[in-house]
Amino acid sequence: MKKVIIFRFSAMGDVALILPVVLNVIKQNPDLNITIVTREKFKPFFEGYSNIEVFTADLNNKHKGLLGLFRLFQELKRLSPEYVFDLHQNIRTQVLKFFFFFTKAKVYGFDKGRSEKKNLVKNEEFKELSHVTDRYYAVFKRAGLISEDSKIENLPKFFQIPSETEIKIGNWQEQFNKKKLIGIAPFAQHKGKMWPIEKYAGLIQLISEKLPTIQILIFGGGKQEKEIVDSLKNRFPQIENLVGFFSLTEELALIKKLDLMICGDSSNMHFATLSNIPVISIWGSTHTYAGFGALFQPKSYTIEISKEELACRPCSVYGNKPCIRKDYACLNWISPERVFEKVKTIF
Repeated sequence: MKKVIIFRFSAMGDVALILPVVLNVIKQNPDLNITIVTREKFKPFFEGYSNIEVFTADLNNKHKGLLGLFRLFQELKRLSPEYVFDLHQNIRTQVLKFFFFFTKAKVYGFDKGRSEKKNLVKNEEFKELSHVTDRYYAVFKRAGLISEDSKIENLPKFFQIPSETEIKIGNWQEQFNKKKLIGIAPFAQHKGKMWPIEKYAGLIQLISEKLPTIQILIFGGGKQEKEIVDSLKNRFPQIENLVGFFSLTEELALIKKLDLMICGDSSNMHFATLSNIPVISIWGSTHTYAGFGALFQPKSYTIEISKEELACRPCSVYGNKPCIRKDYACLNWISPERVFEKVKTIF
């Protein structure tokens, strides 16, 4: 079997988006043995596949710093890879690539499209850029592992969930008496990606009044997010606060059972798209044109203020820049009623 090593350490959604790429490559090359080098917490994305293994990079301890990276290289070199793919392109992976250049492995990096993204957010060239998965996929094309005209297919099953986890989530779900399930993931890493929580409250009110047979589940992580959702639950006792309630594997199992996910530009959006369920995504300072949109989803499920209405969009690739208008109009101008109208088209 041909041995392949792939580097991708973060962010969570970007790591998950390696999966559809790798599975499409394996479909055309069933003799590949792929080792994905990433953080321990991302292992659940890739478990259950005979052709895929995860090698944990302990970047905070054992593999920290230049000496730690050399130690990681020595451990990986023992796998005798024929190909090494850097799907991250940060300082750590550049160092690892340098080490592998002195081995027999064929080493490839991927094009992040930095200059194109810079032009996009500076409003110098407003056009749709390649999706990050297509950029990943292009690396395998350059290596000659897949044909140039090959495209990523939406396979029927991505995340492999252990049977005991499926049973646990199935048993937990029984309390809702076969209601339709809507997941809401209101949080993101940066403010420019988050539709205000009061807007979500308005949406929850509309869904509860107009679609009373729907059960709403709120996803998130961390103490502060749990407190925010607790305050929502005080107002809407019918919602379920799942923040910190399940492990990542269990959350993936539950997401696969949803009838709809409503979220911003976040990792939960990517989890839901890879679970082959409808996803309504709400966009603020970032834009699908930067290449991180909801994979395999109809464009009509994207909710955003148009460029004609708000010329400053997008102002950031990652949502980490403060609003130059100070009012986050890109998010605040989106009403709960507008999102609910989209929800009604799905139910």
